[in-house]
Amino acid sequence: MLRFFFISERLKMQKQLNWTLIAASCPEFKINQWDLVFYFIAFVGLILTLIQMWKFLKKRKEGSSFLSMLTDCDFVICLFFLVKYLGASLVFQSQNDILADLRIKYQIQLKTYQDLFDIFMNFVVLYLIVERFLWTCSSRTRQRWKMFTVAKPKFWLLFGTAIYCILALTTKPTVQSTVPLCDVEPYPIVFAEPAIKIIQLYIVPGISAFASVATLAFAIFTIPRLSKIGKGEEPVVQEEVKLMSWQSKRSIILNTVPIRRSIVCMLVVYATFLIRTVCYYIFIDPQTSSLFQKTPNVRNLTVWWYDAMSVVFSGSRFIVFYIFCRNQIVTEFP
Repeated sequence: MLRFFFISERLKMQKQLNWTLIAASCPEFKINQWDLVFYFIAFVGLILTLIQMWKFLKKRKEGSSFLSMLTDCDFVICLFFLVKYLGASLVFQSQNDILADLRIKYQIQLKTYQDLFDIFMNFVVLYLIVERFLWTCSSRTRQRWKMFTVAKPKFWLLFGTAIYCILALTTKPTVQSTVPLCDVEPYPIVFAEPAIKIIQLYIVPGISAFASVATLAFAIFTIPRLSKIGKGEEPVVQEEVKLMSWQSKRSIILNTVPIRRSIVCMLVVYATFLIRTVCYYIFIDPQTSSLFQKTPNVRNLTVWWYDAMSVVFSGSRFIVFYIFCRNQIVTEFP
């Protein structure tokens, strides 16, 4: 009986899917050399982020919560790229109805998780840059804002942010297009209720935009303060300099080098995130771009290039950490 049901369902799918027409309508899903390059980068990125996740897990008591969550987001970006595009390419290459049905069935769920991690990542990068800015301030200032600099408060800040992100996700519903197999980006739905519509179109996007602008501001403020690390918020006065012994001054210089390198490293990481954010608002965001006015083929290629760029940035994060910090990346400076 089960076998008969399975066969009948398969025959039904075969009647619905015209692979000749699909292949002609979605040529962008045919695997080419660029696809192979980015699939390789995503696969290597998965391995490198797993290594980095393990390293930060060992430092969880040393305040590595923010860096650990950033690495988790990088892992998800690489993983979803492979599932989203390599999976689609395999479906078109094999012309398998069962795989096609699975891709259509889980397309909305994949988009939902992707949106969730994008919202969360935006705040994680903000917290990392604020933390680095506070590292250039006095110990008293860092203790005053310990939710960004001390391990346990950082965990609760992330926990609260996760709850907000889940609530914000409810304002981003999507629906599949009429050709879900050929369309990688589900269509956004706008609520009809005026109050919910205001939250969906203005409040939630406004909070995300504010977080992005605040991150940029703190990054700009951090750069000229790099020389103040270990000196507090104001330069050391001349009387204090005279009281210092040569050995104590040398010790302070040596101790602040890993901190300075970690700050510069995170600023470089933020530069890649800034490029990604600007591209998102120009090409991907349904409110600020013309993505859903484009033809399905052009829309697929636009989203593909954006996701490929994200994979390059996320997959290479381990290399950036190693170049700037080696094995001395600082996770906490209370």
